[in-house]
Amino acid sequence: MKIFVEKAKLENELRLFQGIFEKKAIMEILQNIKLTALEGGILEFVATDLEIGLVTNLQVEIKNTGSFTVNGKDLYDLVSKMPEGTIEISEDNDLQVMITNEKKTCKYKMLGLQSSDYPELPTNDMASAVTLSLDDFQAMINNCYYVISPELKFNLGGALMSISKNKLEMAATDGHRLAYSFFNADTAVGEPMEYILSRKTLLEVLKIGSAGEIEFAFDNNNLFFKHKNRVLCSRIVDQKFPNYKTVIPEKTEQTAVVKSAELLQTLRRILIFKTRNNGVVFKFSKNKLVLERTTPEKGEGYDEIAVEYSGKPVSVGFNGNFILDFLTHIDAEKIGIGLNDSESSFLFKPLNGSGAHFIYIVMPLNI
Repeated sequence: MKIFVEKAKLENELRLFQGIFEKKAIMEILQNIKLTALEGGILEFVATDLEIGLVTNLQVEIKNTGSFTVNGKDLYDLVSKMPEGTIEISEDNDLQVMITNEKKTCKYKMLGLQSSDYPELPTNDMASAVTLSLDDFQAMINNCYYVISPELKFNLGGALMSISKNKLEMAATDGHRLAYSFFNADTAVGEPMEYILSRKTLLEVLKIGSAGEIEFAFDNNNLFFKHKNRVLCSRIVDQKFPNYKTVIPEKTEQTAVVKSAELLQTLRRILIFKTRNNGVVFKFSKNKLVLERTTPEKGEGYDEIAVEYSGKPVSVGFNGNFILDFLTHIDAEKIGIGLNDSESSFLFKPLNGSGAHFIYIVMPLNI
């Protein structure tokens, strides 16, 4: 196999795969990326961790066809540090991959593994795929993914994606907070469908592209997401997601309107002192919100900001990082905080943001 490819194009494509590789793979070959030079000048890239997989291709100059696998992180690190210009990659069926720059001033050899030993990825012809706006879909993911802890497993280790006629919904929870997002779309589906998407799958969809449309399809075992020349497959999470809609308040008696940037800056300041639960007391009173924090071993903080609020005084504790997460993932000048009392969940919502509809529910914290 021998190919010639522009360094920048190769680097951009390899970057997409870096989230696929696990630090502790169950098989050595899963640390590798499979490269196949095909007739017609197509270089195909494949990587999988057996739960998710990604296939892409790139137009390159091919002298000899062939295939090999090589460590995916090492290859990306090397290519990203190579001089600009054309890169030559060759392998003579001896699993010694030679990588040189155009002027032959950089010469590197990497040891590969047999491509025939690489796991086969599931495929789908996408004939019955649902077409969605990539911008809207990624906006929903951005609203929800951070609620999912990497340590959570099974049903709480992913987000529930629901597709019905003219509507796409997504929800994620860790048992203490809930992110729910939706947008209206011409999904053109018959029966409603629901799937749990793992946190890793969500993060890879965020990187698959930046504009246009994404196609979604499925079979009995896998989900498929296609954007242009890229196809991401993900094994279906066979678990039951909690009934999250029971957590969303039917109504809130009072609403405080707060400037997002001001609350974000105040929270970052009062969270400087680290504690086990990062608890912050929020005290709502007429046109004022006070944030208080006491850490016996480090000190205490008091910060107040002006808000639009005319309801009864309410004092409640929150994990400050939960609110920080929300504020750093929205694009809105102001947020609304819906509340009933200090014992009930609070509803946070961007008021003038664009894109997908979004609400964020947080349970109070005993401080």
